[in-house]
Amino acid sequence: MAEPVLVEQQVALHQAGKLISDDGTVDCEVVTLSRNGAQVRLDAALGQNEDLFLAIAGFGQLSCRVMDADGDHADLRFQGDPETQESIFQDILTRIGDDEGRRFYLRRSVLWPGTLKTKTGQVACTILNMSLGGAKVALSQEQECAGRATLFGDRFDGLAGSIMWQRGRMVGVQFESEPTEVARVLGDLLPAITSSS
Repeated sequence: MAEPVLVEQQVALHQAGKLISDDGTVDCEVVTLSRNGAQVRLDAALGQNEDLFLAIAGFGQLSCRVMDADGDHADLRFQGDPETQESIFQDILTRIGDDEGRRFYLRRSVLWPGTLKTKTGQVACTILNMSLGGAKVALSQEQECAGRATLFGDRFDGLAGSIMWQRGRMVGVQFESEPTEVARVLGDLLPAITSSS
């Protein structure tokens, strides 16, 4: 059996930010941040423009796209140069310190049949790896996935989350639930996976 490896890093940031678009600027709180996107709490409604910049005081700004908006919450996916995204993410990790706000999840390779349900429908998939924070799946057919999603497996009930990235048929899902809840849902299916925080 392969050793679990660190796969996801997400920062619980709770930092003031601004979403800048052609329609104007909306103040927000950046609740969580990963290399691929962010979840924000909005102070006002967003305009119709889905392409914007997320500005975080002291850290610069990133081009992003609104993947899903529900009430005063929005899920953002970063766009553009991966090296710049990585640099800003590492800068944030360095500034907040090792013990503040980080979450690490271990990944375990699996090959399980599943179904990914999004707002555009549902598609059969193969779950390639799982962690307490999310999963990587291969879709049976290429389909655009964005926003909120629920991953169903033949070995576990559905886990709600958000699409964090997509490359062709490969999709990364980040779970909404706390790691302890995900561990409860998965039961003894992934005994090697534990949260290191």
